[in-house]
Amino acid sequence: MKNTHSIQSLPDALKPGASSVVRLRVTTGMVSKFSELTGDASPLHVESEFARRSMYRGEVVHGMLTVAFIGALDMLDAANRNCRLTALDARFTSPVYAGDTFALTGVVASVDLPTSSATVDYTVENARTRVVVCKGTAVVNYSAGRYIEKNAALPAGQPLSLPDEPLEPMDVRFEQITKGDEDSILFSIKDGSIAALKSVLSEGVEGAFDGQSPSTGFLSDLLCVLLFSTSVGMRIPGRRATFLEFTASVRREIRLNTTYKLNGLVSHVSRAGRIIKKTISITEADTSLLDGRVAVVVNPDHAKMPDMRQLKDDAMELGIKDKVVIVTGASRGIGETTARLFALHGAKVVVNYFRGATDAKRIADDITANHGEAVAIRADVSDAEQVREMIRKTVEQFSRVDILVNNAVRDFKPTPFLKLDWDDVQKDIDVTLKGAFNCCKEVIPLMLSSGGGKIINISTVAVETPPANQAKYVCSKSALVGLTRSLAVEFASGNIQVNCVVPNFVETDLVSHIPEVYRKKIADDTPMRRNSTATDVAKAVIFLASSYSSFTTGQKVMVTGGAPPYL
Repeated sequence: MKNTHSIQSLPDALKPGASSVVRLRVTTGMVSKFSELTGDASPLHVESEFARRSMYRGEVVHGMLTVAFIGALDMLDAANRNCRLTALDARFTSPVYAGDTFALTGVVASVDLPTSSATVDYTVENARTRVVVCKGTAVVNYSAGRYIEKNAALPAGQPLSLPDEPLEPMDVRFEQITKGDEDSILFSIKDGSIAALKSVLSEGVEGAFDGQSPSTGFLSDLLCVLLFSTSVGMRIPGRRATFLEFTASVRREIRLNTTYKLNGLVSHVSRAGRIIKKTISITEADTSLLDGRVAVVVNPDHAKMPDMRQLKDDAMELGIKDKVVIVTGASRGIGETTARLFALHGAKVVVNYFRGATDAKRIADDITANHGEAVAIRADVSDAEQVREMIRKTVEQFSRVDILVNNAVRDFKPTPFLKLDWDDVQKDIDVTLKGAFNCCKEVIPLMLSSGGGKIINISTVAVETPPANQAKYVCSKSALVGLTRSLAVEFASGNIQVNCVVPNFVETDLVSHIPEVYRKKIADDTPMRRNSTATDVAKAVIFLASSYSSFTTGQKVMVTGGAPPYL
């Protein structure tokens, strides 16, 4: 801006390094007045229901409202000079809420005596958290000229709002915005507008404040810049906007009671960050008086939760009916109960066994007698060729494999470590780990080709809290946990979820050799005062096999009755 009334000195307070602090508190009343003054009634600031559903969880104060308080810095007191704002910028770094208190600190960065101008850096810091909510730079220029009296009252009956007509916030989705889009606002600055801004500043400043300001010219310039907020919140993008930063330069004198046009032009669209940039200009006829830039995040739609119909379609069914399930080691114990429970939910079940042919047939017959579908198939899961044949028979009968439960285990007989041979450990590994490996190797390609699947491995709390004399069992089950996590990561993108069920002591044939008195002690030490059952474990397997666990993979589901370990 050209200085037509140059003077050789600035106000005494404007010396390099000099500072000034304004302590302020933002109230809901101030937000309402600011909204009326600027026309920025963006719902993020004034509609509690809209704001509550935003990422801020409540109404956010206009960022420009805190910037406006540079007009309350006593170092900018015009001292009977005409003070104009020639440049202003800000970067908003943290949200502001009504009721918060702040310290606005201005520091003179430099002065230029020949042009009677000064550059002031400012920060606005939350007084409680010490978080800087915005920072920027203002450049001011002084000249001889008209000076407004302090404590000017609000003119009775005069309009306050800057926009000539009431504005409704636009609602432009990010995907609808393109480079070159334009918007505009017609406005004028009245005596009432100046007085209204001074009233807001007076209300917000804590302690003694007499409504001083640099001058009418400064406040006129500042009001024009404050309308950048209106361009963002009421024009493009409108109600979806979060203001990030702006720069403004005042080129010519802003006069009172003159109609101006604020023009916005989308100059940049960043798909990665959902950020747009607009160039801003304030014009009278074809003459530009002020220009600048703004950056804005365009927020997506509020997250919409499913309604009753959508939940019924998506979540009422477990998604197990007509699925094809293989349960290894299913001729007794946990495997037997799991096979039956799957059948009750409408799954087609393969009852795998190695030595228990009679039991496996009995289980399959029980299922079919109760209107289910099941077949018993023999396979030593430690033998890759036998597993391959079991999968071939399964596909031949049921066309696919959707769910695999790796339950097969050798035994739980205690053996002191010093009496173990590696062959003893290897035998457990061959059944528990190699068996799961062989089965996964065969079924995962089928699952990938059909769009996904579920793999549930049966682990044990002994991995985390190993009992004495169970090194071989703990080693094999620990390896199974590692396989679970690895496969979960590798095949998540193929919509295959791989998880573990982790029971503690389960009352099955596997632990029948343990004396009753010891089993009772384990039960008494469990918060739920009982040992787990095969049904408890089977229910956890059903959960992990169901649609209810569609976003759960690589995890452990603990079936311990409240006993440790806690995950």
